[in-house]
This record gives sequence, C-alpha cells and structure tokens, in this order.
Amino acid sequence: MRQRQVAAAVAAGLIVLALGGFLAVRALTTQDSTRLVAQTAVPTTCADAHRVLKLRPSEVTAANQACLKQSLTLSGQVVGSVGEAYTVSADTVAPTTMCTEPKRWDAYPTALLALVVAGKGYRLRIGAPGVSEHQPLAITGTAGVVELASISKPSVVWNQATGGMNLNADGIGGTLDVDLRQDVAGARPVHISGGWACGTSVLPTFDPSQPCANFYALNHLQDPDVARMKASGCNAESLTFTEDVAGQVDHAVTDSTAAGFGFQAENVCTAAGDSYTASLKFSVGDETFLLDLGANKYGGVGPGQYDAHPSGISFGSALSLGTADPSAHGRFVADDKIFWLGQSGTFTIEADMKSGTIDAELKSPVSGSTVHVKGNWRCGA
Repeated sequence: MRQRQVAAAVAAGLIVLALGGFLAVRALTTQDSTRLVAQTAVPTTCADAHRVLKLRPSEVTAANQACLKQSLTLSGQVVGSVGEAYTVSADTVAPTTMCTEPKRWDAYPTALLALVVAGKGYRLRIGAPGVSEHQPLAITGTAGVVELASISKPSVVWNQATGGMNLNADGIGGTLDVDLRQDVAGARPVHISGGWACGTSVLPTFDPSQPCANFYALNHLQDPDVARMKASGCNAESLTFTEDVAGQVDHAVTDSTAAGFGFQAENVCTAAGDSYTASLKFSVGDETFLLDLGANKYGGVGPGQYDAHPSGISFGSALSLGTADPSAHGRFVADDKIFWLGQSGTFTIEADMKSGTIDAELKSPVSGSTVHVKGNWRCGA
C-alpha cells in the first residue's frame, strides 16, 4: 500500500513538472510568436491609413503629399509593422504639412504621424527636447518625448516611455527603441523600434564636381553672378571644420567687390595700411558661412604667423552664419545671433598675401558653441 502511495505521488509530481514545463514553453513560444508576427507582418502604408481612418477624397490627396517612408516595428500590446505614415493634425485625422528642418538653434519640430497597425489607427508623437545644432543627437531619456495614442479611442494613450532614440542631424527623422505603457496598473507595454521621419531634407540639386556649385545653388544666385564668381571668385580650399560645424570645404568664394575690413567683411583679400583681411564665403550642408581672418601690425602686415584670437587691435578670426543675397549679387547677409570668434590658435599668411594655413578654435559669445577649423585657405588667385 505504501509503495502505491509513493508511486502515485511521484507520478503526480512528474505531471506537475511536465505541465509547468509545457506552460513555460508555451509562454516563451507565444512571446517569440508575437515578435515574429511583428517582424514579418506586411508593413502598412498610407493607403491603409486612408481606408481605416475614412479620409475624404480631398484629405486623401493632401495625405498623399504628406506621406513618408517609415520602418517601424511594434510588439507587445500592439503588434505589427509600419512602412508608411502621414503627418497628421493633433486632434483630427486631417493631414498637415510635413516637418521642416529647423535652423541652427531653433527648437526641433514635433512629429505627429498617423499610422495603422492591425487594422486600427494610431497617432505617434515624437517631440525631441532642446534646439538644433545641426548635429546627430542621442536621447537616452524618452519620458515625455514619445507617445502613442489610439485615434478611435483618444483616452487610450501609451505615454509612459522608457528607452532611447536617435535624432538625425536634420532634426526631422531618426530611430526609436522605446517601451510605452499606459498609466494603468498592470498594463502591457508597446515596444516600438525602427526608423521614423516627419519630413524630408530638401536641398537644391547641383553638380558636386563643379567648384562652389553648392554655394551657388543653395543661395539661388542668378546666372550673371554665378558666371562672375566662376571666372574669378571661386578658389580652392582644404579646410576641415569640426565640433558644432562639421564638414569639409574644398572651395570658397572671395568675390570682386570689397566690402570693408575686419569682422564680417567680405570679398576682401588684401592689406590696406596696417590692416589685412581675408574673407571666404562657402556652404556646408544646407548652411552658408563667412570666414574672416584679420591682422593688424604697425608698419604693415606681411607674410608670417598671426593669432587667430583677438590680439591688440587685430580681431584674429571670425565665422558667421548667414546667406548670400541673390537680389544683391550674392552679398553676404549675416545672422547677427550666430557667429563664432577666435579663442585660440593661429593662422599664417604666405608670401603671395592671398593664402595660408589655419588651426584655430572659435567660440560663440552668445550660445557658447565651439567650432574648430584647420587646413589651408586661399582668398585669391
């Protein structure tokens, strides 16, 4: 009798262990299946969003113009993948204009995207904090930055965000890897990962093999002015900018008509009395800059090495952000709030008095932003 009881107990234990193992395997299989479904589901499109959200024909036309590629995967409480979404208003399903790239030190735009997952419509909000410095940005704290809301049931909101995101340098796209939870005890999270965009960077087309072509195109200069600059104003450079302005400059413009000496002077490549100024206008990405190098010396400035920071009555070096005005033959119009002044380093002037080298650190007195420039410069043939 005793043996039968022991055998029955052992058998019951084995059944419990087997059942527990089965349930554990089933739970893991269910989780894996959820992830697999999210990864392999056909990505939804803007056409799916139009249908599910019942847009009117006029809204469909506008939504098509605001339709953007996405590569988002959702898992957890909401499962699916998104290949397209359109920019949507904050309180209706009506499309809005796409985000535009913020200017330097302007606030980032808030992305609002209408997307469909598993036959239901959602509004994804991404509001990056801070201001644009035209540099990629990694955000490790996404609380209050990312939010997902049901469009049909506005009270259903996943607004408790953890995880991280990356913002592209243009400020209108990036990647997500976040968990979102409702503000409800025991609620399952929604995990969102992948790439998103709320606008497109629009740069004018130009032939990169043509010297100064990006400067002409970005500033929409008129043909006669371009012809004049091509003939005598576009000079070869070898300058590397790092820190808050990053890029290579292989050509810059010093045009034919001088406009003063010193800080923010342009079209200058000469000495006058005890002063010398070299100016270079160029574009990096979607921005246009003016670099000035200045030296003063009693008895006249000659070839040699000079401070890139203020020394005596010499301003040293300065970098300004602005535009080349197409209505004024490409004259530089500075943004008075965005400029950098030399803090350390040197520049040289060669024997021809039209070229030299530079290795300088510059700093903005307004924002504290820094820029380093190094390489060879030329302001005239």
